[in-house]
Amino acid sequence: METNHFFSNLVFPDLFQGCKITDYLSDQVFFSDLLPLKCPVLYKNLTEKLHEQGVSYGVLHNTKDIWCRDYMPIQIGARRFIFYKYNPDYLQTPYYRRTITDVKQIDHISCMENSETVHLDLIIDGGNIVKCGETIVMTEKIFLENRDKSRKEIIRQLENAFQCDFVFLPWDKDEIFGHSDGIVHYVGNNQILMTNYADFNPEMASKFTKILKRNFDVIPLTYNTKKRHQQSWAYINFLQVGAKVFVPQLGIEEDEMALQQIADAMPGHEVVGILASEAVRKGGALNCISWNVQTRDWNEGFMGEEYKLNGYTVSELIERADKGKTISQNNLGLCFSYGRGVEQDHSKALEWYMKSAEKGYRAALYNVGICYFFGRGVEKDLNEALKWFLKAAEKGHVVSQYYIAKCYEQLFYPEYEIFFAYKKAAEMGDTNAQIEMGEMYQEGTNKYVIKNEQEGFVWYKKAAEQWHPLAEFLLGKCYDFGIGVHKSPKEAMKWYKRSASFECKDAQFQIGLCYLCGHTVRRNEQKAVRWFLKAAKQNHPSALYYLGECYEDGIGVEKNTTIAIEWYKKAAEQGHKKAKAKLETEDECPF
Repeated sequence: METNHFFSNLVFPDLFQGCKITDYLSDQVFFSDLLPLKCPVLYKNLTEKLHEQGVSYGVLHNTKDIWCRDYMPIQIGARRFIFYKYNPDYLQTPYYRRTITDVKQIDHISCMENSETVHLDLIIDGGNIVKCGETIVMTEKIFLENRDKSRKEIIRQLENAFQCDFVFLPWDKDEIFGHSDGIVHYVGNNQILMTNYADFNPEMASKFTKILKRNFDVIPLTYNTKKRHQQSWAYINFLQVGAKVFVPQLGIEEDEMALQQIADAMPGHEVVGILASEAVRKGGALNCISWNVQTRDWNEGFMGEEYKLNGYTVSELIERADKGKTISQNNLGLCFSYGRGVEQDHSKALEWYMKSAEKGYRAALYNVGICYFFGRGVEKDLNEALKWFLKAAEKGHVVSQYYIAKCYEQLFYPEYEIFFAYKKAAEMGDTNAQIEMGEMYQEGTNKYVIKNEQEGFVWYKKAAEQWHPLAEFLLGKCYDFGIGVHKSPKEAMKWYKRSASFECKDAQFQIGLCYLCGHTVRRNEQKAVRWFLKAAKQNHPSALYYLGECYEDGIGVEKNTTIAIEWYKKAAEQGHKKAKAKLETEDECPF
């Protein structure tokens, strides 16, 4: 197997664990495929406005209700998403349970290809997550929906996953959903808009304000009207994609007041109104019906732009970091690590990570470890890296536990210590560690471990169920060849294709082989070539070689010896022995 270790050495997303993709950083928005049916006027008006404003939008297929904010994963970094249990208490009757969307059934979404995912063992509604720079605002309903866990355990899981601070607002029981996106909206520069809660529940509004003011400058929306409108809460639930803001309109006098106040709070943004009564009557507004994400690759340059991280420009991050703001110091280090808004400088990155780490910030402790592990801005030193990873792991940083095991391996620690380090990381939910556990049990790569194919299958499945592409491929092989589980061609192809959808070249090649040989599927030479081409684009040696054979023998394509030679050459460049033999041995070469 030419292993494609997608995330085993992928450090970039992990470094951004404290980074949330706020609305300002998003560049594309998606809607449920049911929205045009349930709210046709709203959908038509909204998509026309999005088109006018140059905002890219798409449709999520196989959804069961229009409120995609509630069930879609939460993006917290470039190609990094958090999944959670979507099983709200208000959808527990037989009728409403039919409307609970299984995210795994939603058709492939390109912006999630090659993404790293984290899965929370918590019941959450996406509408109860409001990303506010370096903080997330939620209501305390999360504690009531997860009664099987203590408040401390719930907070621990949240902080480990999001790597940021949390503010919890009391839950107003008169509002059954308990969503924070019906209360506040972050507008940047540490400012937060709050809906006109005082018009409905002055006491609760006072509590909200008191709590929020500990972290933000609070701007309440107010409406100078003779009589309050029951739906005026909805203005806070606006949609923002980058610098474009779409505010719900209700056809009432408060419309213009809301537009003006939001525009005043968000200078430099294009603020437009959208008639949203169809959705508001059903209990939600524009943020509820949308899922906005960042699709632009973080590897694209940002120089020349006013780059922002967590809503702060680099100059603002420097100012905050100089004042001793711990998270800003870490995030400034991230900017220097990857040249985002500044010239790339690993030494300066380490300097800022160190300042943050000295205050015990776990993401910074991890980042310092990474610098020593890979020799970035400092001479490579595995013992020093291990020291920092241990500190981060003590604070619950999951990926650091994985790197502790990697350090043990490279420092030639006893194999039983390596095993238990990986086991601890795997049990904490790290998918790379789960794959390592699977390999140890199935391949016998650790002398301390008794080979057990069934146990290996269990670990691969744990990682695959968290959408790890390599684990999905390995699980497919288990089903394909009956390794630790009964053979199942159907299950094998399901997992191969799921892995291939995230561009796993091993899976793409394997699917090509299946179609070429009629293994697990009906033989189809044309499909085989298409899958080989997908893997060949990533320089998979065997895919390159098989394409040579296909063109040499006219399998699935028109016979063409010239093209065949080119594919053999490419395979040989990747070290494929048979391809080299084809080109070097005259007796075997048909050309």
